[in-house]
Amino acid sequence: MHLRATKAVRRKAAVTVTAAAALVGFTATNASANWSSYISSWTDGDRSREWTDSGTYSQVQFRSCFAQYGTTDQVVVKMWKVDTWTPNDDLGNKTFTNCFNGSTSWSNGEWTNVPTGEHTLQFEADKVAQGGSCCLLNVAEVYVDTSMAD
Repeated sequence: MHLRATKAVRRKAAVTVTAAAALVGFTATNASANWSSYISSWTDGDRSREWTDSGTYSQVQFRSCFAQYGTTDQVVVKMWKVDTWTPNDDLGNKTFTNCFNGSTSWSNGEWTNVPTGEHTLQFEADKVAQGGSCCLLNVAEVYVDTSMAD
């Protein structure tokens, strides 16, 4: 009898945990698409993961950049609106230099020309250092923010 009660309690706890996880997952899906990561050994043309956005703004920040084999301290970051059936839309680029000034230095790019409606975005290392696939970009922290409010 005690064994049955324990199994029932475990089953009830598992259902409660599963329901809570489903609620958290549902809530997270409706939240903004902000995320953070890092970059290791990217060269010209390497692209980030894709994210879904429904706003008209997106921001990319890099902290602590290093371009191995680079003779210049810069990276050109290009933003793309990813299209399934047509060529991707180029939303323009920003040149990041400040993140090369030490481990606490950030570079910031803001795109305010993101089309309205739900869409998928992605950024690319368009030109690392002097470009031409010469160099490997490493970034300690990448932060993507899709809300101009913060």
